[in-house]
Amino acid sequence: MGGRRGCPGCLRPVVVAPPDLPPPREALGLVERLAQAPWLARPPVALPDLHWKPRLEAPSSLATATEEVLVLGLTSPSPHCGMGLALTAVGADFATPERLGRFFSALSARLDPRRGEPVLDESALDAVLLGGIPAWREREERVAVMEVMDGEGAAFSPDEVDARRADILRTVPSWLRPLARREFGLVGRGNHFLEMQVVEELLDPATAAEWGVEIGQVVLMAHADSGHLGAVLGRLFAHRRKNTRRGRWLEWRAKLPYHLRRASSAGAVLERARLFWPGRWVPIPADSETGRLCRWALGAAANYAAAGRLALWGEVAAALAAAGGPGRVRLLWDAPHNTIRREEVDGRRLWVHRHNAACVLLDRPVLLPGCARTSSLLCAGEAGAGAALNSASHGAGRAAERLGWTFGEVGGGTRLYGYDGAPPRVVSYLSDNGVWAVAGALAAHSIARPVARLRPVATLKDGDAR
Repeated sequence: MGGRRGCPGCLRPVVVAPPDLPPPREALGLVERLAQAPWLARPPVALPDLHWKPRLEAPSSLATATEEVLVLGLTSPSPHCGMGLALTAVGADFATPERLGRFFSALSARLDPRRGEPVLDESALDAVLLGGIPAWREREERVAVMEVMDGEGAAFSPDEVDARRADILRTVPSWLRPLARREFGLVGRGNHFLEMQVVEELLDPATAAEWGVEIGQVVLMAHADSGHLGAVLGRLFAHRRKNTRRGRWLEWRAKLPYHLRRASSAGAVLERARLFWPGRWVPIPADSETGRLCRWALGAAANYAAAGRLALWGEVAAALAAAGGPGRVRLLWDAPHNTIRREEVDGRRLWVHRHNAACVLLDRPVLLPGCARTSSLLCAGEAGAGAALNSASHGAGRAAERLGWTFGEVGGGTRLYGYDGAPPRVVSYLSDNGVWAVAGALAAHSIARPVARLRPVATLKDGDAR
């Protein structure tokens, strides 16, 4: 299984790092080890917020490319998590404590991860799995969608849906469908959030004006995942380190019948046996029987996640109306950051794998959130992104932690809301040193340029501040 041009083992990682923030040694060492993999088609790219969580197979803020194989260990165990930014027609004076309380109270009730009632019927779930954002767009009148969506939110072409409809739908186990119907449109748990921000500064006024971004405008940023549907599908095709003992037992209980029923020959059974045993990076031939099934499953998860984030913005618009604001928002951008996608790189069709890294398109939005206590940046893609596999860090959270733990604006702070109805907790702002360090490295390599700085006002999250 080739894909590499030149001598084996000759790839050197591309490291995009701020001068004052070198990559952590363990994370960079893992990238250098990965560079020796014979199935890589291009050098791996270590992006500015590179870090490694030991329970994951690969560091975050990483982009890699292969020619003939899929390697799920090079992305997240929960695929197609992503971020979006929505614009509103109200200014900073809207964000009073009373209105914030009403807004987040309405929002937390609508997006409570413990909700028990399904929001999709069976036919609607099928439509979402096959069609993504276009399948949900006609149902969502509260959200205006700009024509700059990453991939337009659809993983399959109409011809592929017509030819493979049943095959695609069969990639989602029947026992998983009730969970998918209930969790559709949620923010999710863990480090996922929804944040109200105010446009504090314009760094590229012309681009900001083109996108409808103005000083003092209230905007909303969301980081949402694909729920149990994505988490399960991502584990059906790989043995993931991030799991509990009980989770491993449940995984095997689901994987055995799933793959045995779908294997057409003894050879296919042997091919799939590799998915059950520990291995950091297990290549799956993309055009094999297992590879095709994996691609359909990942595509279904991608469509579900993208359409779910569009539905999420509809709930945000309804919560704004409940707080006395407009009942409509404009979605500027939505993009996943844990993906395996076929893309053209220097004239070659490659499988680009991203782990907490977003696709960069020329002059299109790139979201660079910090943490709940720092600013976030809205950026625009630059022509130099091709040297970094058209990828940028999906955020600057770790850099904000490493460089930003000095008090920033005196007397300022972010209100943190949860789903339990408790009064918000206010945390003071930190400096934006880490955010600017990541943005500076992206700009220095002509990957993305800052367009606007967004100050956090209040954050909804299941747990402590991100």
